[in-house]
Amino acid sequence: MKLGASLFYLALGALALVLAGIFHVNPWHTIPLIQRIPSLGTIILGLGLGVAVVILSHILDRFGPFARLNAMIAHSLPRLGFSDIVILSLFSSFGEELLFRGVLLQLVGIHLSSLIFGFLHYGGKRDFLLWGIMGWVLGYLMGGLFLLTGSLLAPILAHFTVNYFNLNHLIRRYVPRGDVLEE
Repeated sequence: MKLGASLFYLALGALALVLAGIFHVNPWHTIPLIQRIPSLGTIILGLGLGVAVVILSHILDRFGPFARLNAMIAHSLPRLGFSDIVILSLFSSFGEELLFRGVLLQLVGIHLSSLIFGFLHYGGKRDFLLWGIMGWVLGYLMGGLFLLTGSLLAPILAHFTVNYFNLNHLIRRYVPRGDVLEE
């Protein structure tokens, strides 16, 4: 796993925990919109949203703007092997969900936390504007999932599913075989 990405996502998680302590927010749970969703229901909803987003991503990848974006993302990635993808997916889903849904959503609301999440993915680079818009929409979906279930587990599972399968897809489709690490 690439150290820089690991440290970045660990820093996001640490920032989330510091903000949670300062503002007395429980980043793991909130009052659910639907009471008494069983743990299995939370897991199914999280994985279900993740799978739905992955399927939509693969469908959109057949269209020019999305294919170009995916090629740019794939070529900006470092060389990743299987374990790198698993670790990157874990760290990013925990770090980002802790900060954006677990803390910011509860402090500034779903609209602003989703907008900030989208901007993080856009990063001010014109070529990544579409990724920023997709991140903004996903911020709403993940935020809605957190509010619906009251548990951060659901958006973490959805986020992990999206990152894991989409990173694998990007590498298989857009990275030449010689640039992929074999493990």
